[in-house]
Amino acid sequence: MDSVERNYSDALIAALEENGESLQQAKEEIRTVQTAVSEADGFVKLMNAPTVSFEEKLSVIQDAFDGKVSRTMFNFLCVLTEGKRWSEFDRICRRFCSLCNEKLGVAEITVTSAFPLTAEQREKIRGKMSEIIGKEIIMTEKTDKSIMGGIIADYGDTRLDGSVKTKLENLRDSLLAVES
Repeated sequence: MDSVERNYSDALIAALEENGESLQQAKEEIRTVQTAVSEADGFVKLMNAPTVSFEEKLSVIQDAFDGKVSRTMFNFLCVLTEGKRWSEFDRICRRFCSLCNEKLGVAEITVTSAFPLTAEQREKIRGKMSEIIGKEIIMTEKTDKSIMGGIIADYGDTRLDGSVKTKLENLRDSLLAVES
């Protein structure tokens, strides 16, 4: 892991804890900032441009975020600007959110299914994953008709693939191996 993302995310966590601020709220704020930054064409390029003065960059940060995020988060964005670290912002965000989840005892998973899940399926998956991981589950859902049925659950670097597509591919590979 890059020391930049570690140093910045650790410093933000420390500042939030020192100020007694909610890690959950900060995680939501940083994701809101991340979305705004990704939707603003050329934002990172502008913040990294050597021809734009530091004062002009701070003005952009102030116009975009002052009063819309907590004072600690706003100060963090100013520090990112001063340190010329906007190109690393996405990696810093991922590490920060991961640290928050660890401290909050939650795990974020992404569940992909061929069709939208029912409330009953959602709760069953959430319960089973909580049992496996040992944490409260925050679940994001995706649909992908190409998996045909079943689900794929992604957690960090781990993938639990119970899709019909993968089962059929494995069966095909087994049959081909027997023929050889």
